[in-house]
Amino acid sequence: MKKVSNPIEHDLWFLGRIKSMRQKALKRRKNLSTFQLERPISFWIKKDRLVNEIGKEFTIILRTKGCSWALGESGGCTMCGYIQDATIEDVDQDQIIKQFDYAFNNKIKDITDDEENYILKIFNSGSFFDDNEISDKIRMHIYEKVANIKNIKEFVIESRLKYINFEKLKELKENLKKKHIEIAIGLETVNDYIRNYYINKGMLFNDFKTVLNMCKENDIGVKSYLLLKPPFLNEQGAIDDCINSITNLINLKVNTISINPVNIQKGTLLEYLYLQKRYRPPWYYSLFKVLKKSVNQDDLKYVRIVSDPSGAGTKKGIHNCLKRECEVSAKKTLRNFVLSQDLTTLDQSEFECECKRQYPFEKLFH
Repeated sequence: MKKVSNPIEHDLWFLGRIKSMRQKALKRRKNLSTFQLERPISFWIKKDRLVNEIGKEFTIILRTKGCSWALGESGGCTMCGYIQDATIEDVDQDQIIKQFDYAFNNKIKDITDDEENYILKIFNSGSFFDDNEISDKIRMHIYEKVANIKNIKEFVIESRLKYINFEKLKELKENLKKKHIEIAIGLETVNDYIRNYYINKGMLFNDFKTVLNMCKENDIGVKSYLLLKPPFLNEQGAIDDCINSITNLINLKVNTISINPVNIQKGTLLEYLYLQKRYRPPWYYSLFKVLKKSVNQDDLKYVRIVSDPSGAGTKKGIHNCLKRECEVSAKKTLRNFVLSQDLTTLDQSEFECECKRQYPFEKLFH
C-alpha cells in the first residue's frame, strides 16, 4: 500500500482508491433482461429469532438501482460490494413491484398455512426510504400486502439515516400498526473515527441517536448493524471496538443489535487489502468473546442480539482454523445462541479444537 505523509494526502488517496475500485466493479455488471428485472435477487424462508420467540424469517432482496452512497462521489463503504447486485439499466417502480409480488406470491401460502410466526425482512442493497430507489408507490404497495397477514408479526427494512424522517415513519406505523417494526441502520461502530476513516460510512453517532429518538417517538424499533473487524483494525482492536459499541447501544435501549463479522466482497478496498495479505477476517473465538464480555442475560430481556455471518467458515468469512469440525461446531454454537438468546450456549461447543490455543497469539497481530 502506498505510504502518505499527511492526513490530507491520506484522505485524498483513500477516497481515490475506493472510487477507482468501485468503478472497476461497476463496469463488471452485466445487462439484465426484462424478465430478470421483474424477479428479485433472492428470497427465502428459514428459522429465525423473533422478539419473544423462535419463529421464521421471510427475506426478500429486491433488485434496484443500488445504494446512493456507493454510486456517489464517496465511492461507498470499504467492505461493501452489494452495489454489484444493482442494475445497469433503469428499473422502474412497476418492475420492483413485480419483484416483490413474485416472491410474496411464491411463499404466502406457506406462511399463512404455517402455525409459526414470521419476521419479514425486505432488503434492497441500499435504502428503503430513498425515493430514488424505492418510491412511495412501492412502499405503499408493500405495506398493503403485508398489513393483514396475521402471522407476519415483525417487519424490518434498511435505510441510511439521511432518508429517515418523521413523515415516512408515521406512514410506516399507520399502515403496519399491528406489527413490530424495526428499521435496520448500518451504524457499524459507535466510534466516529473508525466509521468514517476506516469504513468510509459518512455518518456521525450523534445523528444516529437523533434518528433513534425519532423512531422511539413513533413507536418504531431500531436494529443496529455492527461490523466486527473493520479494515485497519487488528483482532484485539476489533474486539475492543465491538464490545464498546454493544455496551453503548444497550444503554441507548436499541431494540436489536446485529453483529456482522466482515466477509471479503469483490470489488472493495477490503478485498484489495485481503489479496495483499494485509487483512484476515475475524475468528469465531473473537465473536464469542465479544458477546460474553458485552452482554449479560438480563440485557437480553430487552435487546435482541443476532448474527448471521456471510461466508462463515470459509477463508473470506469469519472462521477459525478452517478444519471442518471446528467451523461446523462454531457455526452451530452461534446459531444456538441467536435462536435461544441464552449466553450459556456459547460455552456448549460440540468440538474443542486445538486452534483455540493458537488464537491468543494470532489476535494481537492480524
